[in-house]
Amino acid sequence: MTTSRYIPPKKTLPQKIRREVRRIGRQIAFPFKPFWGYGTRIAYDRTRASTVHVTEGAQPVMDEIAILLIYQPKGLLASTLWQIDWMGRQGISLIVVTNAPLRAEDRDKLAGMTHLVVERPNIGYDFGGYREGVMQVMERKYAPRALYVMNDSMWFPLSETSDVIERARAAPEDVWGLFVDLDSAYRRKIDSGKEHVQSYFFRFSEKLLRDPVFWSYWKNMSLVSDKRAVIKLREVKLAAYFASKGYSVGGHNNWLEVANYLLTLDDEEKMDAILRHRCEVHEDDRAVIAPLLERMTALEARDKLREDIAETKLFLFSTALHPYVMTDLGFPFLKKQRFAVMVAKRAKIVEMGLHRNFPEPMQAEIEEWDRDVTEVWPLRR
Repeated sequence: MTTSRYIPPKKTLPQKIRREVRRIGRQIAFPFKPFWGYGTRIAYDRTRASTVHVTEGAQPVMDEIAILLIYQPKGLLASTLWQIDWMGRQGISLIVVTNAPLRAEDRDKLAGMTHLVVERPNIGYDFGGYREGVMQVMERKYAPRALYVMNDSMWFPLSETSDVIERARAAPEDVWGLFVDLDSAYRRKIDSGKEHVQSYFFRFSEKLLRDPVFWSYWKNMSLVSDKRAVIKLREVKLAAYFASKGYSVGGHNNWLEVANYLLTLDDEEKMDAILRHRCEVHEDDRAVIAPLLERMTALEARDKLREDIAETKLFLFSTALHPYVMTDLGFPFLKKQRFAVMVAKRAKIVEMGLHRNFPEPMQAEIEEWDRDVTEVWPLRR
């Protein structure tokens, strides 16, 4: 197979040394970050009155509330405005929290569509913004039937007629998301007790919202402004924390469903496309898959790799796989990350014309999203 722009060149020795030094530094610092984060949270709360600005919106408070965190310092995306309008039409009140200042015209536009517009300093990244939205709900003594918490790192939903909110309402779980994942080490042990809900979308049940433990979790949260630490301390641990209190966890899609799809797919053309696409975007997977495709069919190659697929030694990042996986399993979202695998997935979506099925405001954004990417980011394990 030819080389691929989606597989970054091998690192030089100095680059490898710098990477290891940074990794060791992060490992040394990590145990202290939660403690520093508590100090940051105390300082943040002391200055909230002057640093957090709330604009009352035209939308009344309803039985369900959604907190949408955005970071769009260059101006609001058309797809974000479409999403806000779509959520409102589902009977959900919107609290938009922005981690960047808004232009006056954007603030006015949002206020006309939402219940609250909250501008705050970018402290604590996504979960810092989520916490601010939750604090606004708590301080106003709202008692919603359901609370949705999401960010703008995805295009969502991918259809005007999406039933994702109906599915969220019908789901019996207390913590529910769009994708339930499991760290690779636990996947290989099939340890479902370590599952977590990916943090770009949560739906919390009325039962959980009635429990003071929910509000205490957010109120007392440390604010850590380090993306890796936020993932480890918040995304990976949130569902487990509430599960330890007796609450259930579920989602629209999950990692095991993806593995089963790959193991049971009987369409030669699709499997060939999925395997060859993976060879274009992931060096380690390519080393295993490419030699098999040189001497056997795609389905035969898949069967040779059944154990590796089942244990997710291959195809680790489920939401970044070939668009066939997303469309066949009905993923209602598309991530915006500029990791190599996501850039490649979006390019494939455009090549196949699948984005033409998405709401109109998303179509042009997806086509243009990676136009200025001259070097794709390597995938971080």
